[in-house]
Amino acid sequence: MLRSFLPLALSIGLLGTATLHAQTTTVGTSRDPNNGAQVLIAEHKGFFKEAGLDVSVRYFPSGGDLMSAFVGGSVDYGSSGAIPVLTVRSRPFPLKVIAQMSDISGAQHLVVKQDTKDVAELEGKKIGVMLGTASEAFYRALIDSYGLDAKKLTVINMAPTDMTTAFVRGDVDAIVLWEPAATNARKLGDGKTLISATTDFRGGTPAAKRVYGDHAMLFAHEITVAQQPEATAKVLEALMKASAFIQDNRQEAVEIMAKVYALEPREVDAILGMNEYSLEIGDQLIEDLEVLSKFLVDSKRIKEGADPRQMIDTGPLKKTEPGLVTCSGC
Repeated sequence: MLRSFLPLALSIGLLGTATLHAQTTTVGTSRDPNNGAQVLIAEHKGFFKEAGLDVSVRYFPSGGDLMSAFVGGSVDYGSSGAIPVLTVRSRPFPLKVIAQMSDISGAQHLVVKQDTKDVAELEGKKIGVMLGTASEAFYRALIDSYGLDAKKLTVINMAPTDMTTAFVRGDVDAIVLWEPAATNARKLGDGKTLISATTDFRGGTPAAKRVYGDHAMLFAHEITVAQQPEATAKVLEALMKASAFIQDNRQEAVEIMAKVYALEPREVDAILGMNEYSLEIGDQLIEDLEVLSKFLVDSKRIKEGADPRQMIDTGPLKKTEPGLVTCSGC
């Protein structure tokens, strides 16, 4: 979801710079439960302050907006989905991933009308997909995993809001998008999730089936990581507390998020059940990033793939909570 002005920003001298804030630490994320859950909880429950940080949280409408602010130096730490992170890193830009925030694979959905029983029924029909994003990556994974003929599918490139409108009107027969937009589309368009990236809902009983992986990740400029180890450790400490709070105080976490995200508590609870909130850096994260990097190269979104092991700095997390670094060879 990177905006068109990001390459321009990178080309006019921002490549090797970062604005480091001596007093206030700025953390940026999106206003949704996939990328921003722990940041929101840490802010509302005072975990940043308990860790000894004066934090200013900035919420952005998209990963592209967040990345533009990060590259421009106005955000110290960011939490975003994998594709914006991989895209910026490939420019190249000295971004370092210092933790996972959540495995958000289960929040990626193929939404169809109630009378659609199987993916094969979509051949010859129109599908809303946002090209260059997790929507397209998941769509391609669906094609490969379920043996669909891509030539028999008509893809309409559109943003999530436009997808919902088109789905409600009947202009498209299915849409591929993420939560909480998928929930809104199901409600307004009398739809259902046929398949998520981790679950097959065809038939009477949902079956676990992972066909695509996506993750929200915490990142910073490599200069920030190197020159501000104490602040980095405190950010990690606060976010670990937030992850534990989501697990141990589910109802209160749901209430906080429902109010801020303007969602029904049951909707937030369902989304929290789809995601796995943990700062763990494990093999699944590495493998999924490799797949997404290849997708970006194959779709000509980036020229060269970003090596996840070169992009990730496990040092800060090892010092803060070594048990959360489980990837082989890390």
